[in-house]
Amino acid sequence: MTYGAIDIPVIETERLRLRGFELRDFDAVAAYKADPHVMRYTGGPESGFKAWKSFAAMAGSWVLQGYGYFCIAEKQSDACIGHCGLLDPPGWPEREVGYTLARPAQGKGYAVEAAGAALRFAYDELGWDTAISVIDPDNHASQKVARNLGATLERRNVRVFDFNADIWRHLPPEQMLARKGAA
Repeated sequence: MTYGAIDIPVIETERLRLRGFELRDFDAVAAYKADPHVMRYTGGPESGFKAWKSFAAMAGSWVLQGYGYFCIAEKQSDACIGHCGLLDPPGWPEREVGYTLARPAQGKGYAVEAAGAALRFAYDELGWDTAISVIDPDNHASQKVARNLGATLERRNVRVFDFNADIWRHLPPEQMLARKGAA
């Protein structure tokens, strides 16, 4: 018997499956969390126990808040290639949709596909009426994802815990959901 297990929704897009993390995903998550290229804008590389704590926090936010990060899995293989989802820890500027992909999965449009699906879930299922993305000013790839989702730069150089970031405002539900190709 497993205690404390919860049902996390599974969202399928054209190429991806957004699902809850499973223990079998930890090696993939630990690999991309240790990659300095992947983690350069999100606090730096993590390894060992620090990677485990991040992995457990991504899974645990579902228990604490009823939403959180999804494992992004390629639909055909169900292999973990990153995470994306919904974030709003105490002290955060607002509810956020965030995304991180392993290096081999970058540049293929997966972040837009996954984050769009997560945003639709936030609007349709959770009743959110707005969302942001907190993006490092030098993270041009993440800014491109936000723009492709229809987000606009709202505020620059905002202090968020121990770092500064730009705040990108996503379209409200009725505009986002009406966009052609909305996940």
